[in-house]
Formats: sequence, structure tokens, C-alpha cells
Amino acid sequence: MRHLRVGLGIGTLVASCAIAACSEAAPSTTTPSTIPATPTTSTSQPSSTTTTAPATTTSADTITALVTTLPNGTCDLGRPLPEGEFTVAVAGRLYGVSADAGSVRCLLDDAPLELSWSPVATSFLSGNRVITPSGEIPLDAAASYEWTQPTGQKVVLVTPGSVTKRTLDDGSIEDITFLDVTDEVAYHPAGTHLLAIGSHPDGRYGLWFATNAGADETLFAADEGAVLASAAWTGSGEPVFVARHDDAHSHIHRVEISESGTLEGPSIVDSENHLDMVLPSAHDPLLIAYRESGAPGLGCVEGGHARVVGIDLPEPLVSMTSVPVGWVDGERLLVMSYPAGCAEPGRAWVFSAGFCPGSEYGAVPLIDDVTAAAVRIPSPPPPPVPEVGSIIDPAPA
Repeated sequence: MRHLRVGLGIGTLVASCAIAACSEAAPSTTTPSTIPATPTTSTSQPSSTTTTAPATTTSADTITALVTTLPNGTCDLGRPLPEGEFTVAVAGRLYGVSADAGSVRCLLDDAPLELSWSPVATSFLSGNRVITPSGEIPLDAAASYEWTQPTGQKVVLVTPGSVTKRTLDDGSIEDITFLDVTDEVAYHPAGTHLLAIGSHPDGRYGLWFATNAGADETLFAADEGAVLASAAWTGSGEPVFVARHDDAHSHIHRVEISESGTLEGPSIVDSENHLDMVLPSAHDPLLIAYRESGAPGLGCVEGGHARVVGIDLPEPLVSMTSVPVGWVDGERLLVMSYPAGCAEPGRAWVFSAGFCPGSEYGAVPLIDDVTAAAVRIPSPPPPPVPEVGSIIDPAPA
């Protein structure tokens, strides 16, 4: 097994998480077994006029979805539900489905091709634009944008050669580039620091830590011979990331800073297959979701290692490529499944029930013919601000 190398310098720590896109990863070949489904009843809120949700055409799809009718009428982005909701683009509109699947509302009459909700869940990113309750804010380039934390008043544009922040209100731009090549950036939930995967001008590659102004950069973790990906923060403020090796082995690492200031970098998930993303829950620091060879995985982090929750997938999911999308809370995970080759549309699933300490879980289909999906829920209060380095931008947004 390869060993993780970590180092703590004068300015060091880490930041947030991007939703993985559907890729060419092969579906899991795990033999399915019966999974206890979480009992759920209703499908949509009462409406004078409803539309039947289109049925998916996948031949393996034999389980009826929880939501089969959609409300017609006026759409309103409105306020986020305190308990969170699943947002799905179906038949040209964006809908919000309550966490218990008991009500459905139309949020937007023009369904986005992709969406990522802000930390306060009032606006969302869709390509090179921000959709707000009062209208649309165009962005400058069709590239990779991320939200800043903790309020999302700014967005971060990541290109291989630069990282810039744009303030949404006035359009002002701030260059916070500190690497030669930047693969991805993740903001700490408190907004004061960030993580970045990439290569420094001096040639060092790995997981870097810096202030939210791109200063005091420090090589935080490196795994020799590995490609790093999917940097994110747990709900308790610890960075996690995937390390993929040439021999096809993959690991998910969580790096902790103890009270004494020392670093520990345990491998919390080890796999002989291809791991390409990790998605920690912001609401429960013990929970992680990940994707392994095109299939979803779940883990409960206990004693420095993740006790992997057995994923015996329902029959329709076995032949699909699946992507964990987001956590509504500590009990419900939204997963998208696609036919082979990631052809759209797909089917949204809800994995639910207690994952820690080992109670049974259910996997039930939420709705069919989904072209985009995300979880909409305000972020919980952020963990403590890292007490390392200087903060050049004193007002995180």
C-alpha cells in the first residue's frame, strides 16, 4: 500500500466540494440482493392541474417511482425548505421535491442543463450564469465555476492557468491564482481558506492549502505517483480527497489537524477499483458517499477508517452508471442513475435511513426522466475557522 505524505507549514488547511459529472466509468457487476425500502407514500402536493411524469424507457426499470405526477401552473423559485428538497429538471421544468417526497412544487419554467445551489440555497449556478429569484446574472466564460462560502455572494472561476473570484453584485474580479496549473478548488465552509489540487511553479504537485485570497500557500498532502481528485470538506472541517494510482488502486483520504497541530492522513476507503469522487455530508461528519467503478458507495467514518455500508443495489441500478449527487441531511442521499454510456435522461433515487451505526437503509426511485438534479438545502453553521496563516480577505462571502 502506498503511504500518504502530509506536511504542515506556516499557512495550512483546506475547503468545499464539487458535484461529479456522469462519466464513462463501467457499471458495477455486484450481484444484487433485496434491499429494504424506506416506506414512503405520497407523490405530489395537491394541485388543480397535474402532469404525469414521463416514465423512463429503461427496460430494467421495474420499480415504480415515488413521484409520478407533477404540478402544472405558476413556477416560483421561492425560499428553500428548511428540511431541504431534491431539485430535478423534468420535461423542461425545474421541480422541488420535499425530503420526504410528500410534496412537489415547480421552481422554474425553463429547466437548466445543470445546477449547483448556493450555500444559502436561494440561487443556483448553471453553466456560465447564476439564476436568482429576481433574474439571471450572466458570467463571463463557460468554464468551471464554484460557490464561495459561507453565503455565496461570490463565485470562483477555475481554469487550468488561473483562479479568480467574481462578486455577483458589482461584477468585480479578484485574481487569487497561486498555482501554475489548478485542477479544482474547494472552499472551507467558513469561507476563510481554500483547498486546491494542482502543480506549483516549483513543480510540486498535490493538495494545496491557502487563504481565501490565494496567499500563504502550503503543500498540504501529496501521494507519490497518484492523481488526486474530488477535494472536499467534511461537516466538521476536515479535508477529504481521492488518490488514484497507476496500478488501478484508489484510496479516499481524510486529513485531520489535531489539537496539538500534528497531521494525520488515514486512508478511510481502500479499493482495487476506480474511485473517482467522494461526497461528504455537511450535516453529519461521519458520513461519506463515493463512486466506485460507476456505482455508488456509502461509508461511515469510525476510528479513522470508513466502515463501508454494504451496497447490494436494486436490480435496476446494477446495469446503470450511478452518481451520488448530494445529501439532504444525515439520512437521505440523492443518486442519479443513467443507462450505459450515461445517456440522458436518467432516474433519481433516494438512499435513506440511518447509515451509522449500521442500521438498514433503503434505496427507492424518486422520479424518472431527469435531465439535471441537485440537492437544495441551506448549509449548516460552519465549523471553526482554521487558526493557521493570515486571512487577506477579512470578509468571507
